[in-house]
Amino acid sequence: MSNSSSILLVDDQQDVLRSLSLLFRTEKFTNVTAISNSEEVMPYLKNNTPDVILLDIHMPVIEGSELLKLIKTEYPEIIVIMVTANDQVSIAVECTKLGAHDYFVKPVDQSRLIHVIRNALENKSLSDELMSVQKFLMSVKQSSNPAFASILTVNEEMKKLFVYIEAIAQSKRPVLILGETGTGKELMAQAVYDVSNKKGKMVSVNIAGLDDTAFSDTLFGHKKGAFTGASTSREGLIKQAGEGAIFLDEIGDLDHQSQIKLLRLIQENNYYPLGSDTLEENNARIITATHHELNKLITEGNFRQDLFYRLQIHTIRIPPLRERKEDIPLLCEYFSIKACNELQLSKIEIPDSLYEFLSQYDFPGNVRELEMLIYDSVTQTTGSVLNVEHLKQQITLNASHHNPIDDSEGLSPELSISPETKTLPTIKEFNDNLIKEALRRTNNNQSEAAKILGLTRQALNKRLTRNKTSD
Repeated sequence: MSNSSSILLVDDQQDVLRSLSLLFRTEKFTNVTAISNSEEVMPYLKNNTPDVILLDIHMPVIEGSELLKLIKTEYPEIIVIMVTANDQVSIAVECTKLGAHDYFVKPVDQSRLIHVIRNALENKSLSDELMSVQKFLMSVKQSSNPAFASILTVNEEMKKLFVYIEAIAQSKRPVLILGETGTGKELMAQAVYDVSNKKGKMVSVNIAGLDDTAFSDTLFGHKKGAFTGASTSREGLIKQAGEGAIFLDEIGDLDHQSQIKLLRLIQENNYYPLGSDTLEENNARIITATHHELNKLITEGNFRQDLFYRLQIHTIRIPPLRERKEDIPLLCEYFSIKACNELQLSKIEIPDSLYEFLSQYDFPGNVRELEMLIYDSVTQTTGSVLNVEHLKQQITLNASHHNPIDDSEGLSPELSISPETKTLPTIKEFNDNLIKEALRRTNNNQSEAAKILGLTRQALNKRLTRNKTSD
């Protein structure tokens, strides 16, 4: 909500108009108009559309309640707040039923009035913005913006995210990027910044491991002498970003004190550098990311719900690689070429049979894991064709590490792999055997087996159904 929002005051008492006008100007509202004659209101609205009208109920010629009906009929988007005398409360309540946002009894509680108006303007701004985003999404089906060139995909859900990012490009509100480790959250944050065409630069910081002092100093900077060792002043990342963007990665690891400071920054859009009593304005867009389930952290008392509400207005959920396996061939080709260039090798061919093998693996480390696997395999390749056997062995080991089994419980023979074993099971065989072992240990209790495997009950059922079909 901007203090440039326009406010119209309507009251037949001049002293009330003067008092309210002074209040709003003190609160930095620069666009305030006062009307004492109720007959002038509707003609005024033909050429002006204020964001808020503060309307007295009892006035000569045209009562405020009658004006409310006319305003809400012709200009339903305007926020109308009624002002009443003590003996008119019942009328004020009826006005709220007719569309008034709220009502106040004279003498007006000024602090509450400002709070109500700011909240109303904030909600209206958000509603207008979300409506604009919805219209954009309905009119644009696919993005061709070059800002997404670095995100390789043929997946339809990913392409929908690109369109959504374009829709929110010019918003000043925070963006929250959710996704498992290795899905490319930083790439997506860069795309948000690139599409927005900001004047300033994008600066990034990983929150994990920062205590409150380090967080404050990193974002807000400090003045000379602010703390022991502060021999010179230093600009924080917000100042460095200017009118660009600041990317806060691993926001789920932010401690409670820092969460409060970030919430204030978003609400007030200003801050104090450490050791300074001069208020600085924030002009950078805030982009955050996490692999955590923030709702779970809120339930556990480790993340503020009010901060989550502020951050999640524009949310981007990146699907894991297991949900977009059609991207695997494209990514393999790209990572292979990248590795060959870094190692100064000739281009290496990838056999098509590898893609079928990879499609059976769930990639807990997502795109980052695939990149490391391809790079490692390229280093192990001596000919012109990728060393597929080495890659298969690495995936089998990764799968066993991701689904650790306690040897003390007694492994099924199918899961026991001796170091002397020359032929390793395929990923499908290994996963099938893991499922069998989990069911064995739980006496065929599928819900408990799913928990052991780190799957949902539905996902386990799908795999069991698929196995029966293939049999």
